[in-house]
Amino acid sequence: MHINEFKSIVSAFADPGSEILHDKSKIIFSVNGELLDVAISTKDGDVILDDGNGPVSAGSWILKRLAKLPLLATRLREGVSDTNLFVSPSATILESLEVHPEEIPDKTNDALNSMLRTLGDKSPFETSIYYITSDAGEGKTFLINKMAKEQASRFIEGKADWLLVPIPLGGKHFLRFDDITVGALQNRYRFPFLYYDSFLALVRMGVIVPAFDGFEEMLVEGSSGEALSAMGILVSALDSRGCLVIAARKAYFEFENLKTQEKLFDTISTHSVGFGKLELHRWQKPQFLEYCEKRKVSNGEEIYQRVTERLGESHSLLTRPVLVRRLVDIATKCPSLDDFLDQIHKSGPDFFAVFVRGIIEREANEKWIDRSGERDLGTPLLSADEHCELLSLLALASWETRVDFLKRDNLEFVTDYYCETKKKSAFQAQQIHERIRGHALLINSPNASNAVEFDHEEFRLFFLGEGIAEQILPLDDKAKGEVLATLRRGVLPKPAQRSFIRAIKRHPTFERVQAAEFLLHISTLDGQASYTQENCGSLVVRLLSEVDAKGLQIKNIVFPPDSLRDRKLNNITFKNCFFSPTSLEMSTFTQCKFTECHFGQIRIYESSKFINVQFDDTNVDSVKQVEQNSEFWEPVSVRALLQQIGVLYPLSDKVEHLDLDFDGKMDLDLRDLEKLLRYFIRSTHISESVILIKLGTRARYFLDSTVPLLLERGVLCEIDNKGGVPQRRFKMGSTLESVNEAISAAHGSFSEFLKIV
Repeated sequence: MHINEFKSIVSAFADPGSEILHDKSKIIFSVNGELLDVAISTKDGDVILDDGNGPVSAGSWILKRLAKLPLLATRLREGVSDTNLFVSPSATILESLEVHPEEIPDKTNDALNSMLRTLGDKSPFETSIYYITSDAGEGKTFLINKMAKEQASRFIEGKADWLLVPIPLGGKHFLRFDDITVGALQNRYRFPFLYYDSFLALVRMGVIVPAFDGFEEMLVEGSSGEALSAMGILVSALDSRGCLVIAARKAYFEFENLKTQEKLFDTISTHSVGFGKLELHRWQKPQFLEYCEKRKVSNGEEIYQRVTERLGESHSLLTRPVLVRRLVDIATKCPSLDDFLDQIHKSGPDFFAVFVRGIIEREANEKWIDRSGERDLGTPLLSADEHCELLSLLALASWETRVDFLKRDNLEFVTDYYCETKKKSAFQAQQIHERIRGHALLINSPNASNAVEFDHEEFRLFFLGEGIAEQILPLDDKAKGEVLATLRRGVLPKPAQRSFIRAIKRHPTFERVQAAEFLLHISTLDGQASYTQENCGSLVVRLLSEVDAKGLQIKNIVFPPDSLRDRKLNNITFKNCFFSPTSLEMSTFTQCKFTECHFGQIRIYESSKFINVQFDDTNVDSVKQVEQNSEFWEPVSVRALLQQIGVLYPLSDKVEHLDLDFDGKMDLDLRDLEKLLRYFIRSTHISESVILIKLGTRARYFLDSTVPLLLERGVLCEIDNKGGVPQRRFKMGSTLESVNEAISAAHGSFSEFLKIV
């Protein structure tokens, strides 16, 4: 480590406002109120320090004396949630283009050690960002926690020189990354010695790898781009060094809508950043049996066989860790497992509700027994339905406070309220008070002292959807106020929306069109730029999918991104509505009319169907034919393309003369550029060797003929090559947003693109 780098790192650790004094043999500064007087010298170009315990290199002194990483490793090993039952899943690793330009995914049967090895071998020439992706309940958080504990143990044993620090983001949507990071270090791991600047300095050194868990929730919540902006600022501060891990449903570079990618890319494009991905696979029989073995369940093979006979080996109860754990709980304590599995089989897509009820029934009938003496001995204190009602109230309370846990006073308030409404006696209420903290679906929160939270996010969101359905059922003024207060809190996560829809479908008398009409009325009680509007829009189209809406008119609603994807809408009129950019993959519209509406972007697929659909005075910013890789912005072109796929316009608006070709053809030069842009999203700086691999036989022509034109227009910039092989290296010279717009407006012509850009 050279002296300038050392001074920069020391300034990140020094107390704010304190002065750093140094001469040729000594440096004096204050850290956390402690005055450090350290002898300083150089040897072989490296800085050597001696604080009275003997001379050591600057890097070693910073890690042990300033950062106290051995203590942090101990706190991580002790403070991270228990992972004794961890089973390493199989996965697919896609490394950054800097490491593997061939972009061939590697399959592994041990995601834990493969990911740790990948993080240890990260490129020193760029900031490496690795996504851990899977659906909810498939082990992302458990894997990160196990990685942190395993790496901490290796660090303590002297087998590793870096630490992984899990930083949960769930329930902290509007905080900045600096607040979240310091909060996790001090509150979760009881480590008060690092602040954000010193933490970043260690990340740049590569000795700390932060793992942000729950980034997708921030992305959904921050529809105006707050989460992506915060991440862009963080990556920029790393200055092309260090490594990050992000757990999400899917990686940012996989988002279908390029607008989402533009926000982050244009923030970090001046730095060298590479993206990779670890995609977790669902469990199979070996992982299931290994988990049973760790649980000391002797008949794991028999349980697996009984479940596969009724549900099939690909059912979620066997492949998702969060459900496997609960299934094993039930299987080892429930004598009537076969009857329970038959109920799951009959429930079809609503199996999760039956599964949760199975857990609750065992809790109600075996544990929550009334000891008040007011009823027969052995009578359940609460019925299964009452358990569901109470848990729904807790989920709603958690949603309203915008955190994923409930403090003791809030928990007691909700419990008191429930006991009052159900006319429970004082002795019964006292028993409920005592037992609620130990409920089978609740755990002590690792994120706050003296607080509880749901055992898994999946359960919390399930009961949130159930709670909203209970709120709406009375269809009276009180219901309007309660639902409005809930929907205006934030964007409802999709699992909660699905839970709400299934609860409505499950109700024996409640009609989906009736619920949609009620939500439409609630939407009028709040402004267009509100969470209420977005939530009502999402829920209404979900309710009306696959039913005859009987001519229902939807007015003045703002629909969130991708709200029309995989929807089957029939006999609906939309008036004065705004649709954010949306995919129409697997969507069918029949007898629908759009009057005075506005679409941001429509992405069309072969599976998109329009049957007697009319657009009247409706504007569409752009239409993208995804399979043909073509997008059109010009109004006449957009209208003509929509007519071609079946959309009807009033006779006065009909485009009779069409000079444009809509077969999706694009100049090869422009197609090569569009292909290259997608690789820039994976790695902000791309070498000539990567272009040669990715463009194949056209690569040499593209480098010799097309690249000079792009350099001349400022679309690309040539930068210094950091590798050992002499070759050119490029980065984007313009924003991704401006280049995307120019490609869309060029109608497939490369020469037209050059004029526009």
